Amino acid sequence: MGVLVLVAGCMTDSVMLVHPQTQLAAQCGPYYFTGASSGVFSKAAAMERERDCISDYQRQGYERR
Repeated sequence: MGVLVLVAGCMTDSVMLVHPQTQLAAQCGPYYFTGASSGVFSKAAAMERERDCISDYQRQGYERR
């Protein structure tokens, strides 16, 4: 039953990024979260993983689409 709670959570939208020179595409997400207010499966943790992913690609020259 506890596993169903973890699996039945929500997810963030995926974010597409494209490098303007090479036209290579990258995707961040989707990242899954539960209704927990803290911890590795929280919405805040999912949003932080998404922000980190986007930042990493932007440092490499990728732009959000």
